[in-house]
Amino acid sequence: MDGQHILNVMQKSTASMVFSVLFLLLAGTLYWDAYWELIWSALAISGLAYGVAKKQALDRMLLALACLAPLSIKLSLPFAEVYLPIEFVASAAALSVLFLVVPQGNVRWFLNYPLPLFWLISFLPGIYFSDLLNTSLKFTALNGVFVIAFYYGALLVAERGKSVPYLPFIAALLPVTVMGVYHFAQYGFNPITISGIFKPFFYSHTMYGAVMAFIAAIALGNLRQKRLWKWILLASIILTLFSGSRAALWSLVFMFVLYVLVQFPAVYRVVLPVLAMGAFFVFGGALKVQDAFAYNNYESHDPQASLVEKSMSVTNVQTDASNIERLNRWVSALRMFKERPYYGFGPGTYQFTYIPFQEKRLENRLTVTNPNAPPPGSGGTAHSELLLQLSENGILTPLIFLFMWMRWWYFGFFSIAKRSPLLPLFLGLSTYFFHMQFNNFLNQPVFAFLFWATAAYFDFQLSSKDDELLR
Repeated sequence: MDGQHILNVMQKSTASMVFSVLFLLLAGTLYWDAYWELIWSALAISGLAYGVAKKQALDRMLLALACLAPLSIKLSLPFAEVYLPIEFVASAAALSVLFLVVPQGNVRWFLNYPLPLFWLISFLPGIYFSDLLNTSLKFTALNGVFVIAFYYGALLVAERGKSVPYLPFIAALLPVTVMGVYHFAQYGFNPITISGIFKPFFYSHTMYGAVMAFIAAIALGNLRQKRLWKWILLASIILTLFSGSRAALWSLVFMFVLYVLVQFPAVYRVVLPVLAMGAFFVFGGALKVQDAFAYNNYESHDPQASLVEKSMSVTNVQTDASNIERLNRWVSALRMFKERPYYGFGPGTYQFTYIPFQEKRLENRLTVTNPNAPPPGSGGTAHSELLLQLSENGILTPLIFLFMWMRWWYFGFFSIAKRSPLLPLFLGLSTYFFHMQFNNFLNQPVFAFLFWATAAYFDFQLSSKDDELLR
């Protein structure tokens, strides 16, 4: 037998084994009337994954994910709450990646891009010591699906010469945006209502703002490629402002500063910020920052406040409930880390375990005392990607995550030329580098797709040095 024949036999035997097990489970669930929805879903996902792998259609699957991600809604199924259809299709995409890699004996391929895989593996100690095992298993499985489908799936597609499907993703955002503007108009454009205008597709305006800031960065980096990107840049900036998300707005400012710095030779990208910071402190900047935190009275939820006043409210830690509650969440996360520094309280458990760790002096109208009944406008988790990982998984997970960022920063900021195809990818990632200090969205499928797919193409560009891929 030749090698191809052996490979075909292995693929068929793997598929036969998977389907045999699933059919037996399905028959058992029908007999005992237990978990039949879960088994039927698993069977459908496996069938779709096998068909995609057999037809070598992963690129079309990634295109489908780009179109479905912004349009998916959260539904309660008997076995879990899931975003459909994106999480269904993403699960099939992740399984198809495994079908394409594992039977061919290319498991070492994962080690060419090891950091996201190691990041997932670092969840295991947290699972073992988790206070809520089922929650941790579901949360880890969800992140595993996102990393394998969106990151490693995008890498496989990139190796076949395909690029990031940003334009289909942006097109899918159009009906969401139109619906949001329509809902906002129904409420008389009252700023208090903006948080919920993008439901059921986006659970909050902050995530919508983070997505639009990310798209603005991609568009800015691609301005020289097509004239269409100019209009996308303008629209995404306007929509970032429209979202009312302070973190998204400041992430845009941060990204534009980086874009300006990248236009200079590499040495000036370091010298200019250092000189600017030195001048800032020499001319009394430290005192101004202290005053901003001590005397700022701008309110982020004041309906009469202008956009500038709302953006300046970030330093109001005296009366702004949103800022005070964010501090409360950060303090809680650090206290949780102090108690369990090596394995945390378990992936996905923060919102159920942080309440006893809250700071009494920081309690406010948004403070949660019952995780199943948060006050209106509250909810959420640690409001920081790094602190969330620190409290739930211990020290190893955020260290790996930071190492990934250090690598992207080194090549994205210090090494690339201003016209490099890496530029739009780095600028997009940089918006979340800023935003993730104040919010965490990697467990949300629409943002996870944008983040991990962009990271995958960035890493692929580094490994292939193919300057024409994104042109």
